[in-house]
Amino acid sequence: MTGTSRATRDVERLRHVAQASERALRYTSEGRASLDDDRTYDAVLHCLTVIGESLAAVSDETYLRLASVPPGLPKAQRNLIVHEYWRIDPEVIWVTVQQQLPTLILDVSAVLDE
Repeated sequence: MTGTSRATRDVERLRHVAQASERALRYTSEGRASLDDDRTYDAVLHCLTVIGESLAAVSDETYLRLASVPPGLPKAQRNLIVHEYWRIDPEVIWVTVQQQLPTLILDVSAVLDE
């Protein structure tokens, strides 16, 4: 990415956030029981990992424009998934996907539309 502007990188990362969020919502569209399937659960965790990593890579200026995102939370959740997977609570994953991702998608879309 040498020579790529910070703004261009931020746009790319925000698109990754939107895509991963939409996939996680699609994977769980059948309801909470969706997460009882190992493949679906793993796919959703991967989406949350992409979201956390992507948000950690955007500039502070861009991050602050995402009103629904508490500072550091996506990266902390990503670190939990990757490094302390045994502590993951499926109910927290469900709440994150169903309650936080729709708002995140709206925030990301608003920033991308500016």
